[in-house]
Amino acid sequence: MTASLMNRNVNEDLQKVKNLTQYGLQQFEVTDKHVRLSTKIKHFFTRQNAKQNVEMIAKDVIPNCCRIIEELAETKTDYQDVFIKDVLEEIDMCLKQAGSKVNTKFEVDLKLHICGIASRRFLEMHRDFLAAQDPLKNLEKFKNQYLSDFIDLYRKKNQCQRKAQDFTQLCLKPAVIEHINQSLGTDIVDAVLANYPTEYSTRLLFQYNIQRGLLEQQDFKPFFKYILHYKTYVKDWIYNHIIDCFSKDVSLQELKMKKLDIVFSKITKAVKTSKHGEDKLPLPDDAESTKRFVQNFCTALSDVISVPANAVEGVLFQNTSCYSSFTQSLTEHLDDLKKQLEEEISKSSDIIETLNNVLVKPQDELFKRVFGCGEQCPFCRVPCEAGGKKHRDHFAAVHRPQGLGTYRDLETNILCEEICTSSVHGNGKFLNDETDFQPHPYKKYRTYYPNWIIPPDSTIEASDYWKYVLTTFNTDFAKKYKAKPAVYPEPWNSITKDQALISLKSAFNITDE
Repeated sequence: MTASLMNRNVNEDLQKVKNLTQYGLQQFEVTDKHVRLSTKIKHFFTRQNAKQNVEMIAKDVIPNCCRIIEELAETKTDYQDVFIKDVLEEIDMCLKQAGSKVNTKFEVDLKLHICGIASRRFLEMHRDFLAAQDPLKNLEKFKNQYLSDFIDLYRKKNQCQRKAQDFTQLCLKPAVIEHINQSLGTDIVDAVLANYPTEYSTRLLFQYNIQRGLLEQQDFKPFFKYILHYKTYVKDWIYNHIIDCFSKDVSLQELKMKKLDIVFSKITKAVKTSKHGEDKLPLPDDAESTKRFVQNFCTALSDVISVPANAVEGVLFQNTSCYSSFTQSLTEHLDDLKKQLEEEISKSSDIIETLNNVLVKPQDELFKRVFGCGEQCPFCRVPCEAGGKKHRDHFAAVHRPQGLGTYRDLETNILCEEICTSSVHGNGKFLNDETDFQPHPYKKYRTYYPNWIIPPDSTIEASDYWKYVLTTFNTDFAKKYKAKPAVYPEPWNSITKDQALISLKSAFNITDE
């Protein structure tokens, strides 16, 4: 964290940190110290709006970082320094997009808050890893097995049946289950795309489906989250859509069964290829060859499944079973193991648990397909529609009433009903953090937003869709933004939900469905 703040004068703040785990225990609260309250800010409403902007940044960054922290913690590996680096990079990326809205005090406190959350979760992760590697616990885990080994030795009993069963249940079964759970990510993505080919085919169609869904819900909260916390809303929408998809249209069990068949075909092949030594000759029929066979077998499967070495050592402890008897018993127990796993898979349908376990997160892969650069219009917050992530200029075909994006008349605190194309055509002025709260002509908006292209046109009106949203939730937006409701032309009140949908289809060139 110190490295991420190396260019800031924050040594005094960081020296006060004695125990990072004590940070982030309470909800993050934005104070006046976090806001760039320039002496040039004359209006109370401007000060209030500046604080709201910082609060919205915090509400975006914290959930996104918590999601990353949880995903890293669910990998069930040991903590690595790169984990906290990933979290800090996410914070820096979000703060860079925020521009000059935040000050150093906000950055420090936000990072301490999030790193406090991360420290507790990663500490728990580290302890879980150490517990799993604890020799005493591993001895306890294999206690009954060791006892059976000594009893077999004492009675001079053939161990091949039990050793083969132990190997399949204690070594192979956990490894196969882990492989299936962790490798399903791309299969889930393919299944969603196969069942919903249009939803994720283009960014525009994705936006259409989201906005149509919002219209059908007729609920203020989703609209508010979509407009103000766009990235978080899209991620949550995709995550919930995957869950819904596997609850109705796609069989998680079927995907797992296919994975199981593939793994077992490789296991069967590995059994055959592991029966020869380095000299390509068949292994001799003795106990030492049993150990050599198991080592060859695990090596042959190393690019597919990871068999825990300590579990293998436990199974091979005091082994006296001959190679030929062991492999014959192993083949029988592999058949039993597959039937056992098929039965377990047929009873499993928890897509949420699966999404937590997979290494390739389907929600992240789908997000990358449709999210784009993530930039939003500085005035109305409509997302950029330029293709891909690497482009210089941002634009949107249809802008919204600016009041939906918190803009208001700073003299009256009334939400603005005008759209951006009209504003940049007229003689009005705006002020915000970027302008150091000094009025600046809309016509010269590119002084502060050089990468945004907003064509000046006073003849373009807001779409009936966004007119309907503003009129329906005008009071709600005003209350949420601590402003007064927008004043708009009376004809807007007559726009119906059906007309809003027709307008939405027209905006996205949807002819039929």
